Amino acid sequence: NNINIVHATSDTLIRVGLKSILFKGGGIDTLYHAENNQILFETLNTKKPELLIMNCDQSNSFSINDIKQVKQLHTKTKILVISTDKNPTYILSILELGVHGYLTRECDEGELINAIFAIANNEKFYCNKIINIILEKKLTTNDDCDPTSLSQRETEITTLIAKGLTSREIAVKLFLSPHTVNTHRKNIMKKLGVKSTSELVLYAVNVGLIYP
Repeated sequence: NNINIVHATSDTLIRVGLKSILFKGGGIDTLYHAENNQILFETLNTKKPELLIMNCDQSNSFSINDIKQVKQLHTKTKILVISTDKNPTYILSILELGVHGYLTRECDEGELINAIFAIANNEKFYCNKIINIILEKKLTTNDDCDPTSLSQRETEITTLIAKGLTSREIAVKLFLSPHTVNTHRKNIMKKLGVKSTSELVLYAVNVGLIYP
């Protein structure tokens, strides 16, 4: 199915460039543009797009607060962030909000297209640059980043969580109850010393359970 997208950016050149890239490959039904917060939320309310692509920087028109508001008011809209900000703390704070993808401005056309269609298929997508930044900051000093510290079942569940499956979907796939999956999830996060799903995803990448 074709995808309806709203692109939030105040930069005309970025807007025109992204439009050219997206319609070149097909698969995009409609692309709306929002150059400020008011237009963004009007578009989300009236058009209800499947995907929001937000150019989000600390110095830009759109910020982390806009992401929080979208997550609260438009729970069905998936969010792909594109940013020039390479501050690991800032990046992690956005990932912990539960965005579905994160790219840097240096990413090429292929990564952008892959991110859009991966997210449309309910998968997470982080470009290699983002993963490397976060792994260097958060995981390389974590003594628990050893896949053998998890049981076989915990490793299996961690892999499925990292691929974007919900607890209910994991339960169906593994013939478990959702309660059992949630119990495993809590134990896994406690054992690894991680506090969010985004950190768990990064752990899975770091030890080779999934690949970016």
